[in-house]
Amino acid sequence: MGFKNELEKFQNLMKDLFQFEASDLDFGIYRILNYKREQIRDFIENRLKDIVESSFEKHKGALAENIDERFNRAKENVEKALGKNAILPTGDLNKSFEETPLGQEYLEVKEQKEMIEKIDEIKGQVYNDLYTFFSRYYEDGDFIPKYRYSIKGHKYAIPYDGEEVKLYWATAEQYYIKTGLLFRDYTFKSDNLKVIFRVVEAKDEIASNKATKERFFVLDDENYLEIKDNEIIVRFQYRELSDKEVKDYDVEGGSNTAKQEKINNKIFETLKADFGKEEKKTKSCQIFDS
Repeated sequence: MGFKNELEKFQNLMKDLFQFEASDLDFGIYRILNYKREQIRDFIENRLKDIVESSFEKHKGALAENIDERFNRAKENVEKALGKNAILPTGDLNKSFEETPLGQEYLEVKEQKEMIEKIDEIKGQVYNDLYTFFSRYYEDGDFIPKYRYSIKGHKYAIPYDGEEVKLYWATAEQYYIKTGLLFRDYTFKSDNLKVIFRVVEAKDEIASNKATKERFFVLDDENYLEIKDNEIIVRFQYRELSDKEVKDYDVEGGSNTAKQEKINNKIFETLKADFGKEEKKTKSCQIFDS
């Protein structure tokens, strides 16, 4: 199936567009995406392909009805009326007979037959066109028109009422809304352990280019560490710091990068201590079990 690569490429773009890898946050656009995630996933992975297949089947059904029989009949009629040499060994019609009624009928049926045989190639082109269209307006989590240049004489079509001078711009009639930060799970493996860093709460001001207060990644207040079997989940919040936290983390001055680095060091020490407790607990359980 030659169109599978194009389909997969378009599906991956759609998953990126709908931010499938975003953390399971429960605010703003994340809440909407999470609420509809399974429906969106089902549409991208199943219904999208079914819709395209259904459309092609209708088109193919009309063309394919008795196509072999009609093609053989048209070919036989041409050879019977115009001679064996009317159709070349390649299947093409001799040019001298292209304007005849029988010749035109043969060419029409031949074109339909070839179209059916190239149906997968046409499907691939459909998915390619869809990918091209959506990728022109989406990049790194934002919807914004990308610059394009005409290389084959194709020009932009714009509204025009006959003015001598018409001013226009790529983002006309579009609204830009700052999407804020994109929070994703970060997963890695160490030996047999799978470690997941997950943001479970975030407060990010997205209606302004500049937030009122600095925000940092800190451990979750309620349940920041979960260890089960060979999986470790560390939960974070992204928010402002309380006055007490500013003192505890010793981040009263310096750049945001330096402050986050200090917080990271504190987080590391906290997790290191917790892992030590878990290790002692595991050893105690093993001794008790034995």
